[in-house]
Amino acid sequence: MSPQMNFSIGDKSGKPTIKDSGVNVIYFTNRCNLACTYCYEELSGRPKQVLSKEQLRNSVDLILEREPEDTQTLFVLFGGEVTLEWENAVYMMEYAYSKKKQVHFNISTNGIKFLDDDFIKEYKKLKFNLLGLTSLDISFDGVGNSERITHSGKDSTNTMIQIFKKLNENLVKFRIRYTIHNLNINKAYEDITLISKTFNPQRIITSVAWDKLSKEEIEYLNKVKDMLRFDWQNGNILIPICDLFCDTCDGCGVRKDIKTYFTDEGNVTTYGNLESAPKFNDFKTKE
Repeated sequence: MSPQMNFSIGDKSGKPTIKDSGVNVIYFTNRCNLACTYCYEELSGRPKQVLSKEQLRNSVDLILEREPEDTQTLFVLFGGEVTLEWENAVYMMEYAYSKKKQVHFNISTNGIKFLDDDFIKEYKKLKFNLLGLTSLDISFDGVGNSERITHSGKDSTNTMIQIFKKLNENLVKFRIRYTIHNLNINKAYEDITLISKTFNPQRIITSVAWDKLSKEEIEYLNKVKDMLRFDWQNGNILIPICDLFCDTCDGCGVRKDIKTYFTDEGNVTTYGNLESAPKFNDFKTKE
């Protein structure tokens, strides 16, 4: 079963922000160019949200105020789909870097924007990429990817295969985020093995849609973990398969105790950085 969370709703609960180094998620927009059927965000019917530059500066300032000066601060650029607000994303990185040099920017994306060759070139030339201060996480769920569809209902799988090919041809480093749910759990072992050998990501980061899995499927998931661990130890898999918990080791090198979300309403969510997060809600009233 999904572990219990030390979960609070930031400013909305009246609870103070935890004074500690954390995984700091900037929620740039609730708009997305995919319509995944199992999306872990509650976006349906909510008004458009896009952070202003002032809100971005305020979020960065609040984060840096809490973070120790002598440790690396980890920012996760997130949505919706963050690349739809790329100008704002670059602005936020520039502002944060002007305030503190010991930072890392983790870009969490569905990858669709990287189908555009010009965008690949722009990312490659990004100052923070050249400085080694970015990591790129792209979502892909193997046989379950048929649920990652466009707003017109088109399966995104063939598009994603093209994107991974383009990224490898352009020597862009990336990681793949593989969400385990009821439509791919029975093929998760085969999927992850094939992805590791076909698309050449730096690592595969696994997460779990716990509410989609039965008790029997969760038991099978534990067997999948054991099989993947065995393959890693015996050299059958040559890239790391992150083990269903903290996914930020490339960014910060240490385990973060908390995870925070910053939207246009400030710090809306804070919880312990354990195995699984609750569904994210942008707390907007439905239209």
